[in-house]
Amino acid sequence: MALVTKMSDIEREASNMIGKQQINHFSHRHPLEAAEVHDGDDKLGACAGCEHDIVGPAYVCTKATCNFVLHDLCSDLPRRNRHRCHPRHPLSLLPSPPYSDGEFTCDACGASGHGFTYHCAACKFDLHVECAALPETVKRSDHQHDFVLTMCGENLDGGDLVCYDCDDDRVAKDGWMYCCLDCKLGLHLACAETC
Repeated sequence: MALVTKMSDIEREASNMIGKQQINHFSHRHPLEAAEVHDGDDKLGACAGCEHDIVGPAYVCTKATCNFVLHDLCSDLPRRNRHRCHPRHPLSLLPSPPYSDGEFTCDACGASGHGFTYHCAACKFDLHVECAALPETVKRSDHQHDFVLTMCGENLDGGDLVCYDCDDDRVAKDGWMYCCLDCKLGLHLACAETC
């Protein structure tokens, strides 16, 4: 069984040169301490930010009875985000969904979430933290143009798109996709990950 290893004095001294050992994070009431989470550690749940399993550098709660943990990267997310796919308002990083059921639906991928959300209160617009970080363009070696991140239907003159990767002719009407505007081709977000 693997363990969460809190840094020894030697590791802490070396690490002080490259990063913070203890932080106070806006999303949690207790201090968080730098740790290395090893594969197979079943004492900790998923990251409170992105809700994915953690292996590697993280911040864990200093209180022994609290299992709060964040990926190192999730601990350092910007609190505000201006996203090109939601240009009307800035998005604020919230530690939990602002809805009474404690859940949000991501406007990019359509999946639900319970962790951090980039949120626009005026529009009731929400993004998973990983969807907010999607690259604006993807390049495929087998296509001459870049595919640009876009909201489905945006700049497409109402035409239906076929996914360039999986040939699905039902590229979603809602949510986001990558699109080659020159060729009127789409890529599902999941298909773009395989590029």
